[in-house]
Amino acid sequence: MSGLRVYASLGLLALSVPAFLFPSIWLVAVAVAASALALALTFGRRAGLAFLAVYSLLYLLLVLLAVPLPLYALLVAVFTAFLLSAATRSRAFLAAMLALAAFLVVFLALQGYFLASWHGGVVKVAPPSELASVFSRSPVILVGHRMAEGVAETRLSPNERIAEWEQIVVNATPYWVFAVTPLNTMSQNYVSKLILVNALTGEALVVEARMPVGSGLWLWGNIDLNAYLRSGGSEVGNTFPVIHGGKPYFVAGVHPLLGTVPSPGYLYVYDSTGNPRVYPAFSRELEDWPQSYDWEYLDRLVGTWLYHLAGLEPPSFTPLPRGFLFLPASPYSQNLLNMTLLVPDARGHTQRVWFGVSPASPNALASIVVANNTGVYYFDVRNLGIYSPHYVQSLVQSRLPAISGGTLYARYSQLLWLNGTWLWVTPVYAKTGVTTLWGVAVTNATNPTASEVYQYPGGDYQAFLKASISAFLSWRLRGAPAGRCAWVNGTVTGVYQFVHGGETNVAIVVGGKPYLAKPSMGVEEFLKALEVKPGQRVWLCVAGNEVVEVKIEGG
Repeated sequence: MSGLRVYASLGLLALSVPAFLFPSIWLVAVAVAASALALALTFGRRAGLAFLAVYSLLYLLLVLLAVPLPLYALLVAVFTAFLLSAATRSRAFLAAMLALAAFLVVFLALQGYFLASWHGGVVKVAPPSELASVFSRSPVILVGHRMAEGVAETRLSPNERIAEWEQIVVNATPYWVFAVTPLNTMSQNYVSKLILVNALTGEALVVEARMPVGSGLWLWGNIDLNAYLRSGGSEVGNTFPVIHGGKPYFVAGVHPLLGTVPSPGYLYVYDSTGNPRVYPAFSRELEDWPQSYDWEYLDRLVGTWLYHLAGLEPPSFTPLPRGFLFLPASPYSQNLLNMTLLVPDARGHTQRVWFGVSPASPNALASIVVANNTGVYYFDVRNLGIYSPHYVQSLVQSRLPAISGGTLYARYSQLLWLNGTWLWVTPVYAKTGVTTLWGVAVTNATNPTASEVYQYPGGDYQAFLKASISAFLSWRLRGAPAGRCAWVNGTVTGVYQFVHGGETNVAIVVGGKPYLAKPSMGVEEFLKALEVKPGQRVWLCVAGNEVVEVKIEGG
């Protein structure tokens, strides 16, 4: 009888193998039932029923908490049950379990290599010459997340809260999109509105909604749990609100699992009724949508792809990218920077950008990876000499002054291609009681010693940005020595001419401080100083209190 029980347990174990290879709710149910039967055969009916009860309570608890854990983690309990039921009665079974455990250890150790190898075809290698077209039309996002959230909060009623946010491009304009729910989702279980904050201007647009599925909702309305259950237990990636055709939607990225490796999957698109339509990632049916892919999944794929990269022509991968003993390190292996950019593509849709750096040279970019609605593209930029955005941000941060009642921080460095030059534009924010734009830093991306910080004087964000970039291009990129002067900008409150030492001098008052323009600054620049009038917005490059260069807004 003991031998029959062992063979029965082995047979039941075989029924559970498909649930490991192709996790789904239904296959796990088979595995759980098989485990309960194995325990009942070995320890009696009560043991089997106790296992079912404990497992059911655990699963119900996860459902109530809306925590859709990967099913393969719960399957550990299944194999533990088999081990308890048969390992003490069969050496062969114990050996099989040890072999399985060894296989799982090796598989987990190499899953990154498997991910890069099996799904490496998602990334396509492209020539660096195409990058100029990507970044020459890129708008610079000045309204950061904290600023946008503050704007969105002013559009909330007393019984509402922000439950989810996403940064996305709609009609060629980048927005911060916030999903709003009632405070008490137990009684009002729906998304009440979407708030779009323009990332260029800070303007807000409210789209009223009543969606039964979304982030922050209770139990079945929770979009993560909803997508998890509808997909049969596949891994759920990024879930986000979006506007398409003026209507609100929620999108969930769902990725089937092969063992512990998620494969490129599907987008579950939920409309105002909560019923999803399912599309493959990068589907042609979604080409006109703001985004046809799950950037959270791509973030992991791109990072793994870069890390295990062994060659580019054609792309190949190695399980030991940094070498081991007599194996040399791969010259192509890279680390992914923990930041992404948002750049509208040629059709005005969401295009995301990742940066890779070589471990041997972490301050310079080795690669740029771009994802749009047509696919993911890798660009080898080692020969362009572009410095890392993290390195540039640290340089900018070191130059920022101290302010009272708060701190300044540089964030969201964005790459531009202008006038044949690569530039990093880094917004600088002041964090006091609220977060506001304090200024921008413009840096030559291939020569970061050429960098200027411009303080925001108020007014239109984009006019200030345009003036800052224009001032930098006209001064730094024509070869002026670093440190010769510093830019001051603002509205002119007074202009005074006087003669000193036989020469006419001009005192221009900006921000309550006079700056002196002399004929020795050069005829062209001195004539500009003579044209300055009160009320105009100007940019003065000054050394000490003497003006070296003058720029008049609109001039």
